Amino acid sequence: MLNRAKFLGVVTGLAVLVAACSDSTRSATNTNPPPADNAANVSTTAPAGQKKPTPATDISSLGVKDVSEIKFQTPPPAVLNGFFDAVNNSGALKHNVSKNGTVTLTGWAIIPEKTKAAEKVIITLPDSNQIVAIANVKLARPDVAKAIKNPSYKNSGWTTAFKADSLPTGRVILRAWTYDPTTKTATQLKNIHELTVSE
Repeated sequence: MLNRAKFLGVVTGLAVLVAACSDSTRSATNTNPPPADNAANVSTTAPAGQKKPTPATDISSLGVKDVSEIKFQTPPPAVLNGFFDAVNNSGALKHNVSKNGTVTLTGWAIIPEKTKAAEKVIITLPDSNQIVAIANVKLARPDVAKAIKNPSYKNSGWTTAFKADSLPTGRVILRAWTYDPTTKTATQLKNIHELTVSE
């Protein structure tokens, strides 16, 4: 009975935490965004004559040769593993971007079952989980560590930036995933962002 009570307490705590972290991370990203990690971003050029550019990134940093080796999954309902906070410093879930602009993404990511910050975050398009960017998780997020009450998550922030011309024109859905290289598992973060990419 005690274990069940503890479990229910954890579930309730996580629900409160989701709301708290979402609000605090959105306010944080709307003030001073961290510098973008450009170490593993999408290519900014597309093959000649290609109407819809296909974003490309070096997935070897994930320890795989092909996206099919990665197991994409959604977290269990009671598990909080991070947030895809903002696009171009906006916490809104819909964004208008120009092809000649830059797309900057921010958030935080953890691997709760290992009680540590994630190493990488993968950004994908819906079609076959096509990877458009990879971010290193290393930025200071004391708000996350405080909200979850675990100092292990103090450097759980991530950001990445790439040229919008690497995305197809029109409506684009971006998803973010925390990545565990030891299991080659990508677990989806909270929030999905919709971009309308215009010429």
